[in-house]
Amino acid sequence: MEGFSLFKRHINEIHKAASILIEKQQKTMPHWPELFMTDQGDERFKLEFHQPAIIWNAPLRGSSTSSTKRAIVMGGYFCIKDDIFISGSAFLEVYEIVRPEAKCQLSLLEAMHFDIEPNALHQSPFHPMFHVQFGTNNHWDVNTLKNRVAEIMRIEVDQIEIDRSKVMPTRDVRIPTPQMDYLSMLVMVVADYFCDKKAGHEVKKSFKNLIHKVMNSKNIARTGKQSRELEGRWTEPDKPFSAGHWYQESCK
Repeated sequence: MEGFSLFKRHINEIHKAASILIEKQQKTMPHWPELFMTDQGDERFKLEFHQPAIIWNAPLRGSSTSSTKRAIVMGGYFCIKDDIFISGSAFLEVYEIVRPEAKCQLSLLEAMHFDIEPNALHQSPFHPMFHVQFGTNNHWDVNTLKNRVAEIMRIEVDQIEIDRSKVMPTRDVRIPTPQMDYLSMLVMVVADYFCDKKAGHEVKKSFKNLIHKVMNSKNIARTGKQSRELEGRWTEPDKPFSAGHWYQESCK
């Protein structure tokens, strides 16, 4: 894939733009993973983070002054063919951080993943083109998370406890969404955890810069075949824009 190096540099620019805003608001350093590429055959390439991104000591929300802190864990991948984004997924987990004595305990509060229908032209029945589902999908095993947290906290792995036992009864509900790839999800996280309607000029300026970078033409994942297919469904005469278009049954 000829454009991999350019896309990787652009993701680093997006991470840097997010870091500026996060550090400005919370004085906490995000830990971003490196992007890797694997050849999937048939001129398809998978661009993936082998480790999760972690924002440590995140607040409850953008306007929160609570001493309670969160660990936001993110990841995702992009499938590219002919330099076109053809499918992908993004993962988000939020943990409560507790520090009893010398240990570090993480308890899962929320988990979700954003999926993209893998085939734009032959969509699965009853399956929204883009959707979010709640619940863990075991993209990272506990040991991977423990090692990542130990690296961030600079403590031994055996001092870390992670509880992912939370059950989410709505995990089988697929809620239609816009295209929520990893970079779109990052914008959502920054907006909701680190921005507030009362934010000053510098925060608003930094967030606008982040959005512009995600929407920049250097980002080959800003739109893909699925987005174009979906857009075509509501530009037809007498077909108003609605969530029904997310289902392939709307084409018949």
